[in-house]
Amino acid sequence: MKPIKLTMRAFGPYKNEEIIDFTELQDNRLFVISGSTGAGKTTIFDGVCFALYGFGSGQDRKDTKMLRSDFAEDNVHTAVELVFEIHGRTYRVLRQLPHVKVGRKTATGEKYELFEIVNGQEIPVVERQKVTDINEKIEDIIGLSYDQFSQIVMLPQGEFRKLLTSQSDNKEEILRKIFKTNRYGEMAQKLEEKKKHADQELDRARTLKNSYMVQIAGALPQRDSLLFTLLDQNSNIYQIQEALDEEIKYYRQKIKTDQIKYEEAVSNHNEKYNQFLAAKALNDRIDNFEKKKLKLLELEQQKPLYERMEKEYEAAIQASKIQPLNQQCHSLYNDKVKQQNYLSEVMLKLEQAKKDLINAQTTYERESFKQNERDALTQQVNELQKLLPLYEQIAKQSKLVQSLQMEVNSARADLEKVDKQLAVENEQIIHLNGLVEHLEEKTGNINELLEQQMYLREVVNALAHFKDLRVKANQLQQQYEGILEEYKIARKAYELEESKWLSNQAALLAANLVPGSPCPVCGSTEHQQINPQHVELVDESMLKNKKASLEKVEQSKYSVEANLNTLKDQIIKCEVELNRLKASAESEQDFIQQLHEVNKNLQQAKMDTDQLGQYKKQLKQIKVNHEQLESMRKRTDEIFLSKNEQLLKENTVLTEQQKSIPPELQELSQLQNAIQEAENKKNILFAQWEKVQKHLLEVEKFVATTEEGVKQATKNIDQLEMKLKLAKEQLKQSMAEAGFDSYKQFESALRNDEEIQNLYQQFMEFSKELHSLSTQVKEESKELEEKQKIDLTIAETEVNALKSEYEKALQTLNASRDCERHAIDFSEKLDYIADQIFQLEEKSNQIINLYNLLRGQNSKKISFERYVQMGYLEQITEAANIRLRNLSNGQYYLQCSDRQESHGRQSGLSLDVYDAYTGQTRDVKSLSGGEKFNASLCLALGMADVIQSFQGNVKIDTMFIDEGFGSLDEESLMKAIDTLIDLQKSGRMIGVISHVSELKAAMPAILQVEKLKEGYSKTSIIVK
Repeated sequence: MKPIKLTMRAFGPYKNEEIIDFTELQDNRLFVISGSTGAGKTTIFDGVCFALYGFGSGQDRKDTKMLRSDFAEDNVHTAVELVFEIHGRTYRVLRQLPHVKVGRKTATGEKYELFEIVNGQEIPVVERQKVTDINEKIEDIIGLSYDQFSQIVMLPQGEFRKLLTSQSDNKEEILRKIFKTNRYGEMAQKLEEKKKHADQELDRARTLKNSYMVQIAGALPQRDSLLFTLLDQNSNIYQIQEALDEEIKYYRQKIKTDQIKYEEAVSNHNEKYNQFLAAKALNDRIDNFEKKKLKLLELEQQKPLYERMEKEYEAAIQASKIQPLNQQCHSLYNDKVKQQNYLSEVMLKLEQAKKDLINAQTTYERESFKQNERDALTQQVNELQKLLPLYEQIAKQSKLVQSLQMEVNSARADLEKVDKQLAVENEQIIHLNGLVEHLEEKTGNINELLEQQMYLREVVNALAHFKDLRVKANQLQQQYEGILEEYKIARKAYELEESKWLSNQAALLAANLVPGSPCPVCGSTEHQQINPQHVELVDESMLKNKKASLEKVEQSKYSVEANLNTLKDQIIKCEVELNRLKASAESEQDFIQQLHEVNKNLQQAKMDTDQLGQYKKQLKQIKVNHEQLESMRKRTDEIFLSKNEQLLKENTVLTEQQKSIPPELQELSQLQNAIQEAENKKNILFAQWEKVQKHLLEVEKFVATTEEGVKQATKNIDQLEMKLKLAKEQLKQSMAEAGFDSYKQFESALRNDEEIQNLYQQFMEFSKELHSLSTQVKEESKELEEKQKIDLTIAETEVNALKSEYEKALQTLNASRDCERHAIDFSEKLDYIADQIFQLEEKSNQIINLYNLLRGQNSKKISFERYVQMGYLEQITEAANIRLRNLSNGQYYLQCSDRQESHGRQSGLSLDVYDAYTGQTRDVKSLSGGEKFNASLCLALGMADVIQSFQGNVKIDTMFIDEGFGSLDEESLMKAIDTLIDLQKSGRMIGVISHVSELKAAMPAILQVEKLKEGYSKTSIIVK
């Protein structure tokens, strides 16, 4: 990803639209971002990160609420737009934040866009311009997540050192986010769940096995056998199964024996039981015959009763045929009585109706004389109602006048309120103008203070560095003198030992010379006599140890001497720098005190500047409000004059209307009351007249109707008397024909249909039963002749005894079968559960071993995820050492540490540094600040190289580095610059935030960030 143009609006310290066109850098791919503290250098990094991922750079700048500029106007939205190039394609991304404008309750203005620019035309990259879709597409295009981007492209202050110095747990989290190794950790979590599930299944299986063991003792009867002996001894499952097999064999044999006994008992019982049933059947038949004879005798005694019942049935049949004539006579008589009663009632009503008619006629004549009074009231109501429209107009006009009066009062109050606000704001403007003028005078020298601060900070840092170098030089000088003395002693000891060894070798050679023979060394045939007793024996291995000790001390001397010379060269360079800065070591405290004073004054100046900005913002807002109030006062004054003029006009109209109404009816309510009173009187008279007319008509109609009713009732009575006489004659004739001597005899023979049916059924059932019993008694008397009843007591006792015997035999047989079934069932269950426990134990052991392996329960304390991360970290350190070798003059090499972490934490991700000067390996935390910066920078570059090699779609064309170069000495700084130059030669664009003057001087281009006196910032690009 290579940025082309960055546009920021109301973002951080940038008030207006700020455009950074990176094409202005021309061919300079290495540039420094320079500016005073707080000007907004890091905000440029925030802008790039926010445009791509929606967050600022660094963990402490991810809150988007902090990104809106404090100087932004209310109608300007916070937005960042980035045009960038990647893989030869150009894209434009825009993110605009919403905010709550003045006078509104909800935030508005949110906007997101992502387009590809092709031949000057913008083509949408996503189907929906939504933040989630854009986030996914951006990550797909760049090939890096936000965390990866922050680690290898955007290196915020201090954060890219986390991978170097943090603990293994923190490194694990960083590498997990970058290389997405969380899936390996998830494997361990899934295995843990499987382990828990397998343990639960194994526990359930073991619990079930124990349950079977307990159930066996309760299911099978206790006996002296191997099974119960083993159960008492808590034997294993396989021993119990063998014992169960013996139990099964025992019960199978027992079942055969029990079956034979049961069959013999059943046969004996059945034979005796059949004899008992035959005797019992004969006794039951004799008993039934005796009962039938008794029943036949009882029926013959009831025969006269049922004969009388037959006669009653026949008389009831005859009476039911005559009953309709009897009912007709009763009906005609009842109708005659009803008509007579009705005639009496109608005669009484007719007399009363004639009296009511006379009264109604009198009342009608009296009300007819009130017609003139009714006409007068109608005329009065009509005249009063004609006045209603005028009163309604007056009421409407009065409301209008009252409304206008309220509007005039409200307009007058608004005008007075605006006048008061204008007076208050005039005083505020005068007060704020004074404060602004005062603070502008105080903050006029802030640029001079910043220059003094930069100079004094550089001097103090140089003096501190010079002092530190002299302390280190003194320490190395003392160390060198000590090692030099140790070297002299070692050399003297070695030379003495070497002399002894040479003398010993000469003596040994001389002792072996033969007189007259040439010497193998000098060739002489004459040899001086040497006493071998005076030769001191020297071991060659001791001489080698002395030499090795000497070489070790000599190497240490050379190393310390080289470090001491390096420090002396650095001290000389530092003295030259101090001379350039016109400073001396003796004046360090003076410079520190001056820096303290300048910092204090600068802090106060910055506070005054911030306060000045706030005052100006307040003053601007008050002036805007003042202009709005002036405009509002003008509008309010116009409204007041207009409403007051309208009030006078409408009030005049109301006065003229009020002159047209009667003096006694000045109010609409008085008129309405008068109308209501006249209307009520009129309504009462008309209602009374209508009521009288209606009543007269109703009475006349009722008299005529009643007279007609009297005539009809008299006629009906005569007709009913003739019909009743004829019906009585027919009834007498029918009774005589049916054989009834009197009406009383006929009435006593009457029965309803149900009673007639019951009489018939009782007689027929009696006849059938009598005939049937007579036939049965006659037949059975012949069959049972000479047969006697048998005593069944003894036979029943024998049958019951045989039944108990075969039931006991059956219980014994079933018990044996149950025991066999239980034994087989438990044997099968134990066999199944034993196999299941074996399989579950095997499965559980496999899962536990694999789980422990993946989560790091081993001698190395390394999980599988950590092992994969170690591979990535080793490749990163190898790539980092390529650059670190040059930056440290070949002194330092990063190594993955094999030391185990304390407190049971997982190991494998700690970093050590190998010091080639000392030959020792130590923790990276022991490095100085500048050394840590170099190592961290190389580690970040190495990580970028590794990620590019693993992810082919990732192309890292840009790198931004925030601070860190101030901790480097001059030589390290130059080498760091050389490293960055090599990087930009490979095609990368590299932007560096720094206050170091040497870095600024070495860079071919500068992105200058300037903080204006108004408080907000501007940017510009300077190409050398």
